[in-house]
Amino acid sequence: MRTFKLSFIVAAGLAIFAACGDGSDPQYIAPDAYLPAYPGSYWDYTDGTRVRATGYELHSYRPSTTSTDYTDECYVPVWDGHYLYKYSIYQPSPLYPMKELLRAKGSAVWIVDENNGDKLKRSEVAIDSLVVGDSVYKNIYCVTEFIESLDNVDHWNTREYYAKNIGLVKVEVNNPHDTLGCVVQKELRHYFINK
Repeated sequence: MRTFKLSFIVAAGLAIFAACGDGSDPQYIAPDAYLPAYPGSYWDYTDGTRVRATGYELHSYRPSTTSTDYTDECYVPVWDGHYLYKYSIYQPSPLYPMKELLRAKGSAVWIVDENNGDKLKRSEVAIDSLVVGDSVYKNIYCVTEFIESLDNVDHWNTREYYAKNIGLVKVEVNNPHDTLGCVVQKELRHYFINK
Protein backbone atom coordinates (compact mmCIF):
# COMPACT_ATOMS: atom_id res chain seq x y z
CA MET A 1 0.00 0.00 0.00
CA ARG A 2 2.82 2.36 0.90
CA THR A 3 4.47 1.73 -2.54
CA PHE A 4 1.14 2.45 -4.27
CA LYS A 5 0.76 5.79 -2.45
CA LEU A 6 4.34 6.77 -3.20
CA SER A 7 3.89 5.85 -6.90
CA PHE A 8 0.64 7.83 -7.03
CA ILE A 9 2.25 10.90 -5.45
CA VAL A 10 5.23 10.72 -7.85
CA ALA A 11 2.92 10.27 -10.86
CA ALA A 12 0.68 13.17 -9.78
CA GLY A 13 3.70 15.40 -9.21
CA LEU A 14 5.10 14.57 -12.63
CA ALA A 15 1.72 15.29 -14.26
CA ILE A 16 1.51 18.71 -12.59
CA PHE A 17 5.13 19.47 -13.48
CA ALA A 18 4.51 18.51 -17.13
CA ALA A 19 1.25 20.48 -17.31
CA CYS A 20 2.88 23.66 -16.00
CA GLY A 21 5.71 23.44 -18.45
CA ASP A 22 8.24 24.95 -16.07
CA GLY A 23 11.52 23.36 -15.45
CA SER A 24 12.02 22.18 -18.99
CA ASP A 25 15.28 23.14 -20.57
CA PRO A 26 15.11 25.88 -23.19
CA GLN A 27 15.28 24.52 -26.71
CA TYR A 28 18.06 25.23 -29.19
CA ILE A 29 17.12 26.82 -32.50
CA ALA A 30 19.58 25.36 -34.99
CA PRO A 31 20.73 27.34 -38.02
CA ASP A 32 19.23 26.45 -41.40
CA ALA A 33 20.72 25.62 -44.81
CA TYR A 34 20.76 29.09 -46.39
CA LEU A 35 22.14 30.79 -43.28
CA PRO A 36 24.30 28.15 -41.56
CA ALA A 37 25.36 30.30 -38.60
CA TYR A 38 26.90 27.53 -36.51
CA PRO A 39 29.03 28.91 -33.67
CA GLY A 40 32.59 29.44 -34.85
CA SER A 41 31.59 30.02 -38.48
CA TYR A 42 32.61 33.19 -40.29
CA TRP A 43 32.27 34.95 -43.64
CA ASP A 44 34.80 37.45 -45.07
CA TYR A 45 33.57 40.02 -47.59
CA THR A 46 35.17 42.33 -50.14
CA ASP A 47 34.22 45.42 -48.11
CA GLY A 48 36.62 44.27 -45.37
CA THR A 49 33.98 42.99 -42.97
CA ARG A 50 34.01 39.64 -41.24
CA VAL A 51 30.64 38.35 -40.10
CA ARG A 52 30.82 35.81 -37.28
CA ALA A 53 28.51 33.34 -35.64
CA THR A 54 29.75 33.72 -32.09
CA GLY A 55 27.68 31.16 -30.20
CA TYR A 56 24.28 30.38 -28.73
CA GLU A 57 22.62 32.79 -26.32
CA LEU A 58 19.41 32.58 -24.33
CA HIS A 59 16.85 35.00 -25.82
CA SER A 60 13.15 35.87 -25.78
CA TYR A 61 11.15 38.79 -27.17
CA ARG A 62 7.72 40.41 -27.17
CA PRO A 63 5.94 39.12 -30.29
CA SER A 64 3.77 42.23 -30.65
CA THR A 65 3.22 45.71 -29.23
CA THR A 66 -0.18 44.70 -27.91
CA SER A 67 1.29 41.97 -25.74
CA THR A 68 3.14 42.24 -22.46
CA ASP A 69 4.10 38.57 -22.69
CA TYR A 70 7.40 37.32 -23.96
CA THR A 71 8.10 34.21 -26.02
CA ASP A 72 9.65 31.21 -24.32
CA GLU A 73 13.39 31.60 -23.94
CA CYS A 74 15.41 29.68 -26.51
CA TYR A 75 19.08 29.29 -27.23
CA VAL A 76 19.62 30.94 -30.61
CA PRO A 77 22.78 31.55 -32.65
CA VAL A 78 24.21 35.05 -32.56
CA TRP A 79 25.07 36.01 -36.13
CA ASP A 80 26.71 39.36 -36.81
CA GLY A 81 25.43 40.57 -33.43
CA HIS A 82 21.82 39.55 -34.18
CA TYR A 83 19.75 36.85 -32.51
CA LEU A 84 19.00 34.42 -35.35
CA TYR A 85 15.82 32.32 -35.43
CA LYS A 86 16.32 30.10 -38.52
CA TYR A 87 16.00 32.81 -41.20
CA SER A 88 14.73 35.64 -38.98
CA ILE A 89 16.65 38.10 -36.84
CA TYR A 90 15.37 40.03 -33.86
CA GLN A 91 15.09 43.76 -34.57
CA PRO A 92 14.03 46.56 -32.23
CA SER A 93 10.87 47.33 -34.22
CA PRO A 94 7.66 47.66 -32.22
CA LEU A 95 5.49 46.43 -35.12
CA TYR A 96 7.76 43.71 -36.54
CA PRO A 97 10.15 42.44 -33.87
CA MET A 98 11.31 39.62 -36.14
CA LYS A 99 12.79 40.49 -39.52
CA GLU A 100 12.51 37.52 -41.82
CA LEU A 101 15.65 37.69 -43.95
CA LEU A 102 14.54 34.96 -46.32
CA ARG A 103 12.09 32.07 -46.50
CA ALA A 104 13.84 29.62 -48.83
CA LYS A 105 10.49 28.51 -50.19
CA GLY A 106 10.47 30.05 -53.65
CA SER A 107 8.57 33.09 -54.80
CA ALA A 108 7.11 34.99 -51.86
CA VAL A 109 6.51 38.55 -50.60
CA TRP A 110 6.35 39.52 -46.93
CA ILE A 111 6.49 42.62 -44.70
CA VAL A 112 9.56 43.17 -42.51
CA ASP A 113 8.95 46.66 -41.08
CA GLU A 114 6.94 49.85 -41.41
CA ASN A 115 7.95 53.51 -41.41
CA ASN A 116 5.35 56.31 -41.37
CA GLY A 117 2.71 53.96 -42.74
CA ASP A 118 4.86 52.76 -45.64
CA LYS A 119 5.61 49.06 -45.47
CA LEU A 120 9.10 47.69 -46.06
CA LYS A 121 8.77 44.39 -47.90
CA ARG A 122 10.96 41.57 -49.08
CA SER A 123 10.50 39.16 -51.95
CA GLU A 124 12.54 36.15 -52.94
CA VAL A 125 13.23 34.29 -56.12
CA ALA A 126 15.16 31.05 -56.53
CA ILE A 127 17.94 31.09 -59.10
CA ASP A 128 20.15 28.22 -60.24
CA SER A 129 23.57 29.81 -59.93
CA LEU A 130 25.45 33.05 -59.34
CA VAL A 131 29.01 34.05 -60.20
CA VAL A 132 30.76 35.98 -57.42
CA GLY A 133 34.38 36.79 -58.18
CA ASP A 134 35.99 33.53 -59.31
CA SER A 135 33.36 31.32 -57.66
CA VAL A 136 30.11 29.91 -58.98
CA TYR A 137 27.48 29.30 -56.31
CA LYS A 138 24.51 26.99 -56.89
CA ASN A 139 21.04 26.88 -55.29
CA ILE A 140 20.63 30.61 -54.67
CA TYR A 141 17.80 32.66 -53.24
CA CYS A 142 17.80 36.30 -54.29
CA VAL A 143 15.98 38.42 -51.70
CA THR A 144 14.94 41.93 -52.76
CA GLU A 145 13.93 44.55 -50.19
CA PHE A 146 11.71 47.42 -51.32
CA ILE A 147 9.25 50.04 -50.09
CA GLU A 148 5.63 49.11 -50.79
CA SER A 149 4.71 52.48 -52.32
CA LEU A 150 7.52 52.01 -54.88
CA ASP A 151 6.49 48.43 -55.70
CA ASN A 152 8.31 48.14 -58.98
CA VAL A 153 11.12 45.94 -60.27
CA ASP A 154 13.37 48.98 -60.74
CA HIS A 155 12.63 50.58 -57.37
CA TRP A 156 14.31 48.40 -54.76
CA ASN A 157 16.64 49.13 -51.84
CA THR A 158 18.78 46.00 -51.47
CA ARG A 159 19.29 42.59 -53.00
CA GLU A 160 20.84 39.82 -50.96
CA TYR A 161 21.95 36.50 -52.44
CA TYR A 162 22.02 33.44 -50.18
CA ALA A 163 23.68 30.16 -51.24
CA LYS A 164 22.69 26.81 -49.77
CA ASN A 165 25.07 25.57 -47.05
CA ILE A 166 27.13 28.79 -47.35
CA GLY A 167 24.97 31.80 -46.44
CA LEU A 168 25.09 35.37 -47.69
CA VAL A 169 27.32 35.60 -50.79
CA LYS A 170 26.49 39.02 -52.26
CA VAL A 171 24.70 42.28 -51.41
CA GLU A 172 23.70 44.96 -53.90
CA VAL A 173 22.29 48.36 -52.95
CA ASN A 174 20.14 50.64 -55.03
CA ASN A 175 18.63 54.10 -54.69
CA PRO A 176 14.97 53.49 -55.57
CA HIS A 177 14.46 57.19 -56.34
CA ASP A 178 17.29 57.35 -58.90
CA THR A 179 17.83 56.00 -62.41
CA LEU A 180 21.46 55.02 -61.81
CA GLY A 181 22.23 51.33 -61.61
CA CYS A 182 22.83 49.37 -58.45
CA VAL A 183 26.14 49.11 -56.62
CA VAL A 184 27.68 45.92 -55.28
CA GLN A 185 28.07 46.58 -51.57
CA LYS A 186 29.94 43.38 -50.77
CA GLU A 187 30.74 39.92 -52.09
CA LEU A 188 31.93 36.83 -50.29
CA ARG A 189 35.72 36.30 -50.44
CA HIS A 190 36.19 33.46 -47.96
CA TYR A 191 34.08 31.54 -45.46
CA PHE A 192 34.24 28.78 -42.89
CA ILE A 193 31.20 26.83 -41.70
CA ASN A 194 31.83 25.12 -38.36
CA LYS A 195 29.29 22.34 -38.71
